[in-house]
Order: sequence, then C-alpha cells, then structure tokens
Amino acid sequence: MKTPYRPSTLSALTGLLAIAICPGLAWSEEKPLPEMSPTAAPYTKPESSLSVGAGYLLGDRQQLGIFDARDHTRPELLLDANIVRRDDATGTWSRAMGRNLGRDDNREATLEMERQGMWGVRLDYNEIPALAPYTANSKTDGLGTTTQIIPKSAIANNGNTYHIETNRERVTFNTFRTFNQKLKFNLNFRNETKEGTRQWGRGGAPEFVLEPVDWTMRQLEPSVSYQGRDLQWQFGYSGSWYHNDNNLVDTRLQGDNPATLANHYYLSLPLDNEAHQIHLSGGYQLPADTRITFKIAHGRALQNEHLPTADIAGLGRTGGLASLEGRVDTTHLLLGLSSRPLPDLHINAKLRYYDEADKTPAWLVAQTATAQVHSTPASLTTYTGLLEASYRLPFDTTVTAGVEHKKQDRAVPFGNDRNGDGMDDERFVPWRNRLDETTWRLQLARHLSETVNGTASVEHAVRTGSSFVDSPNILGTTQGKIVPFFIADRERDKLRIALDWRPIERLGVQLNAENALDHYDDQTHPYGMKKGHAQLYALDLDFAPTDKWLLTAWYAYDINRTWQDSGRWNTPTQHEADKSSLLTDTGSTLGLGVRNQWNEKLKLGANFQWTRTTSSFDDMVTTDPKSAVPAYPAGVTPLPTIVSPMTRLNAFFEYKGLGPGMLRWDYIHERWESNDWNWKFSDGTPFIYGTTTDSTQMATQDRQTADFIGVRYTTRFQ
Repeated sequence: MKTPYRPSTLSALTGLLAIAICPGLAWSEEKPLPEMSPTAAPYTKPESSLSVGAGYLLGDRQQLGIFDARDHTRPELLLDANIVRRDDATGTWSRAMGRNLGRDDNREATLEMERQGMWGVRLDYNEIPALAPYTANSKTDGLGTTTQIIPKSAIANNGNTYHIETNRERVTFNTFRTFNQKLKFNLNFRNETKEGTRQWGRGGAPEFVLEPVDWTMRQLEPSVSYQGRDLQWQFGYSGSWYHNDNNLVDTRLQGDNPATLANHYYLSLPLDNEAHQIHLSGGYQLPADTRITFKIAHGRALQNEHLPTADIAGLGRTGGLASLEGRVDTTHLLLGLSSRPLPDLHINAKLRYYDEADKTPAWLVAQTATAQVHSTPASLTTYTGLLEASYRLPFDTTVTAGVEHKKQDRAVPFGNDRNGDGMDDERFVPWRNRLDETTWRLQLARHLSETVNGTASVEHAVRTGSSFVDSPNILGTTQGKIVPFFIADRERDKLRIALDWRPIERLGVQLNAENALDHYDDQTHPYGMKKGHAQLYALDLDFAPTDKWLLTAWYAYDINRTWQDSGRWNTPTQHEADKSSLLTDTGSTLGLGVRNQWNEKLKLGANFQWTRTTSSFDDMVTTDPKSAVPAYPAGVTPLPTIVSPMTRLNAFFEYKGLGPGMLRWDYIHERWESNDWNWKFSDGTPFIYGTTTDSTQMATQDRQTADFIGVRYTTRFQ
C-alpha cells in the first residue's frame, strides 16, 4: 500500500486550491477588463482544433521505440484536441488540450484557466514510457516481484518471454495569483509514479533477475515574488518526498532450503527519503547601468527509513545499525554584479559558495577479525569566482575575456587504524583533500558584413590539487597506481567557431566547428585516463528558390576519443601485462528536406535522415617480460567494432478542400541495423546467463524495419 499524503501537506494544498479556483473567497472581486478595440478583436480571438484519424504501424522498431513505446505492429487511433475559449468581458482564458488520446501509453493532457495577469490554474498529465530494446526468455519464478527464484537449469529458451519496460505517470498542478501588479504568489505541486521492471542481476555468477519498480515522488514548491522598479526578489520553499513500495528483493536457487540463510541473496532497493530547501533570490538595479544579483539557499536531505536487512537474523552485524540516519545539508550563496561603466564596456562578476555537508554518522557496518568497514559520508565545499568583460571595438567587433577560478575542499571521515601506523586501513582509492581549477576564456564576435556574422572562442583550463592521501591498501598495490579521472590533474582546451552567412535573401548557411582536448599527466599514477579529444562539425543550409518551395539540408559529424592505460595482474603483486586503449565513438548525420505549397489547398513535403554511429576499441597489449602469459589468453580476442546505421524517410501532404478542415496523410519508413555484441557470445549466438543454473536467454534484433501510414482530419474553429 502506498503511503498517503501527509495531513499538513494535504490541508495546505486543499486551501490553496480553493484560493486559486475561487479567488473571490480571499480577495475582493476584480473589475472587468475594458472593452477590446474592434480592430484588435480578430487577432486575439482564440482558435481551437480537433484532429481525428487512424494509423497503422507494420514491423519491429524496438531500438527506435525506446521512449515512444511504438515498437511492434499495431493499429492506432490518432486523436488530438486543443480547445481554447476566452471570456471577453473578464479576459479569462480556458484551455483543454490532449495529445495521443487514442493510445494506451504516452498520452498528454492539460486543463488550464487564466485571467490575464491576475490568476491562473493549470493541471497537466503526462505518461512517459521506457522500453528495453531486447527481450528475455527466462524460467526464473517471480520475476519483477520481491521474491525471485532462479532455476537450476542449463536449457535455454524454454521459459517465458519478458518485455522489460517501465511507465511513468506525472500529474502537475500549478497556480498563481498576482497582487497590485508587484507581488505574486505561485504554487507548483507534482505527483509522479513509476511502475514496471528494469533489468538487474545477482552477484557472483551471472544470473538474471528483474528489479520491481514501484515508487512515488511528490514535490511541492510554493513561492512569493516581488517585482519593483529597482528591487526584485523571490522567496520560496522546495520539498520532495520519495516513497518506494519495495525496499528489498529476496533471491535464491530453486530447490534450496529457504530456512538456510546462506541460500538467500538479498538485493536492496532505494529507501524512502525526503528533502527540503528554502531559498531567496533577486536583484537590485543601481545607477549607471549597474545591477546586483543574489541567491541564498539552504537545504536538508534525510533518509531515516528502517533498514530491512536489520530484521533478518544472522545477516547483519550483531548490534549493527537499524537506520542509516542519513542527513546531507547544503548551503548555496551567490552574489553577482553586472555593470556598464562605459558605453562600449560591459563587466560581469560572480562569487559563489556551495557547501555540501554530509552529516550521516560514520557507522561501523561490517567487522572481521582483521578488518572493519565504516560508511563513508563525504563533504564538499566549493568556492567559485568569475570575472568577465566585453568591449565593443570598431568595425562591428566585440571581444569578451574572462577568468573563472574554482576551489574545492573535500573531506572524508577517517576509517580506522588497526595497526597503529597513522594510516587509514579502509581506504582503497587515492583521494585528494583539495582541488583548484582556473579557466581562461576569450571570444571574438564580428559582423563581417551585412550578410555574414562570425564568432570564435577559445578556452583553457588547468586543474591541480593537493597531494594524494595514501593508505596501506594503496601504497605499492595496483589500486595505488590508478587515479580517478574526476580528481586527476588535467589541462583542458576548447575552440569553437560559428559562422552565419546569408549571401542572398533566399539562401542561408550556418557553419559550426568545435574542438575540445583534455590532457592528463601524472607519472606517479600511470593507469587511468590519459587524454580525451572531442570534435564536432555541423553545416546547415536552407534555400527557398520561390515563395512556394523550401529546401533544407544539414550534415553533422562528431568524434570522441579516449586514451586510457590499464594493467593486468594474476595476483596483487604478480604483474602480467599493460594495455593502452583508444576508445572511439564516431557519429555522422545527414538530413534533407523539401516543402512545397502547391496551391492554396495543397501542401506537401518530405524529410530524409541518415545516421551512422561507430564504436571502436583499439588495444595495444604489452606483456611483462617476467610473465609467460600471452597478450590474449586462450579464448580471449580483441573487441570488434560496433557499427549502427539508421535511415528514416517520412513524407506528407495536406489538403484543405474537404469541408472546413484539413486532411493530412503521413508515411514513415525506418530501418535500423547494428552488429552490437553486448548481448551475444563471441560466435554471434544470443547471450545466456549461467552455466548450470538460470539459462535465461537474451534476444536482440540486428535489423529492424518498420513502416507507418496515417491519415487524419483536423478541423479548426472559434
């Protein structure tokens, strides 16, 4: 059973709803708006629309239908509506909108009422599906529940077929009320539920289970804002409450005695939590085109739910914790200054302080005769300063230069020192107590001519930090040779060039090029990220040879490379080989479009899109001379390249010669291919979980083709 609303929250929301829907109960009746000018009325009279039709999807599109839930052959009822009304006497607008109303998923609906500039009420409903692009055939009992039993079977593809998916339903309520054109009250409330299954797995041997998804998230955000001549501010509260109907999943093998604790493998799920924040932000206008902005916010996140594992005899540590008592306090301060001391000079400066204090106790969660393990709450404090200036030069040129410095203090509690050497015995990963990063930016923008605008910008950033914290588990071990990339010393360079050219009125050209390079160099930590390189090039064209024709074309190419080094050990001290890897992701997209207004009644067009993504894994393995093992042991081969092309063609025509509305016909053809090996064995056969147990088989389609045809009639009325 889901947790009901808290009485205090429900009472407050009910009262605010009454105020919003019936504003006369709380405020004096507003005067009606003055009569509208007869010449303005035709341009403000609302227009409504109703669209009804039918469509048919033929084929399979599991990959392309991940987020719209249109993944298999089926007919569809096409039904959309947008009903708008306006009371001219009071200026009150009413609106009812619905999209995809003929489907059983991915629907949207809106109910809205607003009196211009005075009060408004809005209710939104959204369905957000998410489908896995593969299916599973499994004999596991209880999949998607809190008790799942894995079969002792080695026979694949003899169970039930499961389509893994989740569906999110979101209801959002918003209302506002304005007082004296300066003071405004606003309220947002959201209730979101998510149900379904998500792919999971048991530790140890690869065994298939499904995570049971069934949670509710509620968010409440009331605020009051003031809009004066010089001073503007907003004060508000943000609260969220997360409730999960499931907190623990019990798994075991079929036939094992359930009374034996060792036969159970427990999998935990996110526990209930809540967060609260109050915030004040605004700005003040000073003379000489100077403005000060500010923000103050303080929040607290709590997670105090009873731990379900604490009730299982023999599972947890004797006398161990029954609740995490999790608490994280955040404080955010921001002060900004924007000024124009000279007609051609604009200065922008910001100071930011952000503190994330994890006040969760450092609980002792596990203990053996030789080791202890505590929870490790980590706290971060970040100071950021920014100074930026723009100056307008002759010849329609503007130069912008800026510098940003960021300092971060990082704290993690000391675990334990069992041997008395002054070092933390629990630390396995290098850690830094401080990070410093400085970023320099320079941008040049110019109107090259009446038809050409260009922008070029460069950025250089350097990140360093304090020395790394060591421990007995880091010094002289393989872990100590690896540094996490997010705290490693790094130099980053970025270059961006944009060009907008319109040589003639009917032709437009937009060109964009971006280049980013990350470089890591730490001789004391030879393993990990070494370099990252990203490039993007895009070209867009639009051409209208006549008033009736519009032609468009675009092409984009991006490539992302990562260089990283790693090692292989037989034991923590027996080194076998080093590996240098170049991971490359490449994407190309080509698009063509055509539109034609044949006459007053007929309009037609088509779009073509081709996309190709490639992921390659180039490795160079160097074996240790002291080791006799080969670079690739028996049965191990380099990873092959993954190539995934996609083609989409859609065409339409609209005809306005049948009654008061418009008839539209759509045709879409899609084709997707891939040699992705993630759910396959090296010989190309489907991946199967386990060897003597489980036997769940994963099924993917390397080629997916689908066609959609739809006809709809849309009528508009006032």
